[in-house]
Amino acid sequence: MKHKALWFIAVFPPEDVAEKVRAIQHEIADRFGPRRILKIPVHLTLEPPFRYDEQYESEMSARLEKFFSTHTGFSLELRNFGSFRDDVVFIEVAPALPLLELQADLAKFLREETGIVGGAPWHGGYTPHVTVANRDVNPPTHARIWNEFNTRKFYANFAVANVVLLKHDEVEKMWRVHRRFPLLKSP
Repeated sequence: MKHKALWFIAVFPPEDVAEKVRAIQHEIADRFGPRRILKIPVHLTLEPPFRYDEQYESEMSARLEKFFSTHTGFSLELRNFGSFRDDVVFIEVAPALPLLELQADLAKFLREETGIVGGAPWHGGYTPHVTVANRDVNPPTHARIWNEFNTRKFYANFAVANVVLLKHDEVEKMWRVHRRFPLLKSP
């Protein structure tokens, strides 16, 4: 039987920005309890986790490399905090047309052009963000976190020069960078 590994595609902020985000994640874990996010690299999701046969991973990587080689890098700004439902707190990504276009193109490429991913993209539409607490956050804890972070300020900006394909290590139960795909240099 073929093994379908778990993958996802993301943008990683540079190390200095990732450290600022990780400090907030640690603060939330230490003060409020949720720690699950600490097992995941700091990222902005372009395509959420999907299953794909490991047997074809080199073909998938080659197709993704070709896809990303036609897209230009861009800048992103992270500003303040937001919340989904009653279990996610995140840092907001300022509106960025190049990011939205890249994500939409990628979703179409993965589903319609290659069939790598089945199913519809994003249930409620794509809202770019960098998560600081999720999944192990219950509603009362979410309310306490959000009560503090809804007025807190955060700012960072950075250039996006590549996109990362991550693969889930099922033995160690963690995400690992499988491949980085460079984007075209912006003019």
